[in-house]
Amino acid sequence: MKNKFFKILAKISQFKTSPHTYRVLSIEKDAQNDYVAVVQMINSRSLFKMKPEEILADDNMTDSFSQRDIRTLTYLGYLDMNSPKYKILAKRLSETDNKLVFAIQEKGKKKPIIKTAEELSHDDAILSSLHQKDAHLVGYTVGSETSTSEQAHIKRLVKEENAKKLCKNDQLK
Repeated sequence: MKNKFFKILAKISQFKTSPHTYRVLSIEKDAQNDYVAVVQMINSRSLFKMKPEEILADDNMTDSFSQRDIRTLTYLGYLDMNSPKYKILAKRLSETDNKLVFAIQEKGKKKPIIKTAEELSHDDAILSSLHQKDAHLVGYTVGSETSTSEQAHIKRLVKEENAKKLCKNDQLK
């Protein structure tokens, strides 16, 4: 009987208990498109959500996770730091003139910024913090609008010049 008890005790002692208090169950994105870690307290059903940067800012909390979880959280922080600060949400043609108006979302803010392509092209802070494709779209739009405006201006000048010639010809007769 004692032998059986010691064998069971030996098997139980072989199981390692985790030195960590928390583990990352999953990674989600919140309404502002920021990463959020779903964290579980080990040996418990207790779940809570925290942003990776909040976990990494607290030394005690960081020490309570495994190295793999910390690596994952650090990588998410890296992705977040290197992601564009601004994003084009929508574009539409202005009702007053023939120009595109862009709705731009700044990271962490709810209210979008409304600007024309020309206004955006003069705003270096926004333009340099847009995703490359979005910045290209702004530049292409400015070029297209400028070209269209110049063609309309040339047509107007040609019509005025032709009208002047007709008036001159009528005066000569």
